[in-house]
Amino acid sequence: MKKILQLILLMMVVPVAIANSHADEINAQDIPELHMLVYQGDVMMSGSFQKTSDLDGLLLEAKIGDTVVGSARIGDFLTGRFSALEIGPNVALEGSTVTFWVGDQKALETDIFGPLTVQGEYCKGCTWSLPISRSLNLHFNSVPLPTPTPAPALAEPSFITGTLIFGSILAAPEGVNIIEAYIDNELVGSGTVSGSNFSITIDPGNETYLGKKVSFKIAGYDSKTSYTFVENDFITEFKLFFPQYIPATSTPTPAPVSSPVPTATSIPEPTRTPTPVPEPTATYTATATPTPIVLSTSSNEIMTEQSDGGCNSRGGGPASVGLILLSLVPVYLLNRKKRTG
Repeated sequence: MKKILQLILLMMVVPVAIANSHADEINAQDIPELHMLVYQGDVMMSGSFQKTSDLDGLLLEAKIGDTVVGSARIGDFLTGRFSALEIGPNVALEGSTVTFWVGDQKALETDIFGPLTVQGEYCKGCTWSLPISRSLNLHFNSVPLPTPTPAPALAEPSFITGTLIFGSILAAPEGVNIIEAYIDNELVGSGTVSGSNFSITIDPGNETYLGKKVSFKIAGYDSKTSYTFVENDFITEFKLFFPQYIPATSTPTPAPVSSPVPTATSIPEPTRTPTPVPEPTATYTATATPTPIVLSTSSNEIMTEQSDGGCNSRGGGPASVGLILLSLVPVYLLNRKKRTG
């Protein structure tokens, strides 16, 4: 039983001892240092505190002296801002002043490559346990001018002379007296041909043609041999080989056949039929018949006219009738009295 307990205790103690030994080894080892700076910040114009998009797309370079030690593209992620500008590791340059450039324009701000003290000075004995992330806004006086592309330097021409062969004939075709030189299908020289001899000056103009292949052409035939352009070269007894020259055969042009001129056919005029003109139809207008006026002599009409107060020499109209009736009242009374008596 005691042996079993001892075995259990031993099994518990051994892992703890192993773990402690590993911990001692880890503490004994130094943590690796990564001597790097990573910058990010806004880009502004001098005298402004607002970031600008005028420099978006341009390359921001960090320099120590004249050496470019890091770069980042402005506006890659946010307009008017740069990020992930990494410097290092470079132990030999630690503690040096870092300047920032966009083209030919230098930022007003600078920095120190390395850890800093509270006062902002380089801390030589400080550790670099991790890359140091640092925010830094940069001001520029103006937008940089585009870098001019330097013009290529001039190249001196070369002169070549020698002999040529067309197929199995040691001479140029009869009547052919011009040879041309080409680089990438561009004419760079012209010369003369006389029998089996030729001479040509190759002058492409600038250094960009140095080392390029020169081909030759005579009467539309390309040479099988070529030359590599070297400026100010002078070569004699240069041989050019061309394929067999086959002169072009002219095909006779047949004489034009005259076409017969068609005879003009007269077209008879159509018979003209006179168009009858209709005579105008007479129109009669009815004349109105006068209506006779009938004069009425009826006494009733006359009485009516008198009662209506028409033209009366005595005048009065209805008033005259009243006077007549009033004058007849005494007569009526006398007659009535006689009848009653």
